[in-house]
Amino acid sequence: VGWEHALLTSMTSHVLWVPLTVAILHFGLRFPMERRRWASRAALHVAGAIVIAFVRAGIIFALDPWVGWYARPPTFADVLEHALLVNPFTYLTVLCVANAVYYADQLRLRDTQLARAQLHALKAQLHPHFLFNTLNSIAALVHRDPHGSERMIAQLSDLLRGTLDAAGTEEVSLQEELRALQPYLDIQGVRFADRLTVKQDIAQEALTAHVPHLVLQPLVENAIQHGIAPGTEPGTVTLVARRAGPELHLEVRDDGVGLKESPADVSRGTGGGRGLRITRERLVQLYGGAHRLELRDAVGGGTTVALAIPFRTEPSP
Repeated sequence: VGWEHALLTSMTSHVLWVPLTVAILHFGLRFPMERRRWASRAALHVAGAIVIAFVRAGIIFALDPWVGWYARPPTFADVLEHALLVNPFTYLTVLCVANAVYYADQLRLRDTQLARAQLHALKAQLHPHFLFNTLNSIAALVHRDPHGSERMIAQLSDLLRGTLDAAGTEEVSLQEELRALQPYLDIQGVRFADRLTVKQDIAQEALTAHVPHLVLQPLVENAIQHGIAPGTEPGTVTLVARRAGPELHLEVRDDGVGLKESPADVSRGTGGGRGLRITRERLVQLYGGAHRLELRDAVGGGTTVALAIPFRTEPSP
């Protein structure tokens, strides 16, 4: 037997396994081994291995006159006996690969569902947090400025309506996020009157970038509650948005009383109130390590919250 004949028989044998391997993979993914159905799935795959052995034996028996696997013409029973002895091991190997792929996909899907559930839970925590603070603001105005409190209630209604309309939405364009932020700014404008000025420095190209829904509200609230409210002088909150290469940079600056956290908290970026804590957790779920959220002293006094996230014009998958 020359090397040409050995090469022909070996190559043909391997080529025959290509469609059979694809069939086993599809069958294994369609009917994976599961603990609850172990016996029925095992029986199903034993039957599958037998079918594959019959199919391969039939093909080899039909092609043997041209390829010459056997020294003398075999009977179909001879070919089938060899296939039933050898092929189940190959079937089992391919089935293990199919099950590994199946359970890896299931694990990835479970992780995605868990992350989405955690995001919804964190976002749900923001709603009562903002509502509580806003109702406190309204209560403080009821006797001092009844008309102002009425306007705040109307603006709170707009805020809640927008929040409910976007329920289940994790990311929106920055333009939509700024629009959703406006009722909250209006509420704070009534509350602080001439003591609060809000400025926006937003680059045009940044408006199409997608950001986490309700990401600006806790940043602005942090600036107002911890920067402007404790003081007695008028203050300014400035929103800045710029594209920096592959990143979107957002900043919320105030010129208020400045940081009260320890230097260690500031350096770790762990300062701020509950809204910032929830925001940090949401960012980790959405972007992993591909984001930065820093709390630092602003140049000239006050505090800056700086956020960097990937610049995308489509929601994350």
